[in-house]
Amino acid sequence: MNKLITLIFLFYSGACLSQSFSTPLTNPYNLDNSGSFNSPVFVDIDSDGDYDCFSGIGTGQTTYYENNGTSSFPAFASWQLANIFGIFDVGNNAKPAFADIDSDGDYDLYLGEAGFRILFFRNTSATTPNFNYISENPAGISGLGSNAAPTFINIDDDNDLDLFVGQLDGNILFFRNIGTRFNPSWANSLTNPFGLSDVGSRSTPSFCDIDKDGDYDAFIGNENGDIVFFRNIGTNTDPSFDSPQTNPFGLEDVGTNSAPSFVDIDNDGKEDLFVGSGTGNTYYFRNTTIVSVEEEQNSSFVEVKAYPNPVSNMLNVSGSYIDLDQTELSVYSILGEKLNLNITRNGSLAAINFTDLAPGIYILVIKNDVVSYSTKIIKSGKGF
Repeated sequence: MNKLITLIFLFYSGACLSQSFSTPLTNPYNLDNSGSFNSPVFVDIDSDGDYDCFSGIGTGQTTYYENNGTSSFPAFASWQLANIFGIFDVGNNAKPAFADIDSDGDYDLYLGEAGFRILFFRNTSATTPNFNYISENPAGISGLGSNAAPTFINIDDDNDLDLFVGQLDGNILFFRNIGTRFNPSWANSLTNPFGLSDVGSRSTPSFCDIDKDGDYDAFIGNENGDIVFFRNIGTNTDPSFDSPQTNPFGLEDVGTNSAPSFVDIDNDGKEDLFVGSGTGNTYYFRNTTIVSVEEEQNSSFVEVKAYPNPVSNMLNVSGSYIDLDQTELSVYSILGEKLNLNITRNGSLAAINFTDLAPGIYILVIKNDVVSYSTKIIKSGKGF
């Protein structure tokens, strides 16, 4: 009898997976060089189920690559310069970050630049983006150094987004959100909190739960082209970062001015890494980490996918050789509470409505006699 290979995605297992990334590809999926000192970020800006790319460049413009492929097989259109969707030239060294900062279902834009500013653009549409410039350094952001590189993450699991900012001197500023998920307000900045440290110069932070232990780890690019990694050895509510490692897990120096950005670009449940560089090339490190597998007796191969992740409204679930009509589908809060969500099923396909959930981390469980699948789902608002 043939063997069934059932993928078991472990979440909060307490075990650290052996992370690995492939040798980098340069400018993959038609992400051609649009200008030096590029800083790519990925967001589903038009709500069509796949990730589009925006990239700030040294001239102060922000280029846009629309994804005309799918959530599993991206294909980016030729880049378009700034002023698309209302974004404008900010002078030098544009560093975009997207976040649904007001929880209205679309992604707003915070745009760092070479001076001491982060410019805020409010988006008015989830499907046809339209950015209206509001102000610089809004809601209490202050004390920035030059070359501000913002990124948003809910580092303390309090249901709103916090702000980390890289800068020219290599330090990281942290602004805790003391407002709400609808109306942010930033506390006074802290420099290199939670065990983070100066990475040299031109720090560009990005966050990812790389070891699947339920909290966010930090990856910080620098002027030397390296990626400096800080593992979070604290918790999802009380972060504490371990001593730094340079270019771990098979990552490589990209020359100069590395700008990391994580996204599951191929929809395989693992966060891949794109890194901008001083030359304007984008380097793609595919996440090749092997998850735990368990073999059981059967005659078919089962594969389960949940997408898009992060999700704003509907989470799609698909499986090969599995009847989801006869399978448990459950969503739990980060505290283990089982949630009562609307689920529709049709054979090997299902859809789960996340619309009314607050932004944050949830756990999807799919289980029957032969399949046991659990994985983290992020409800946007998550920052990018």
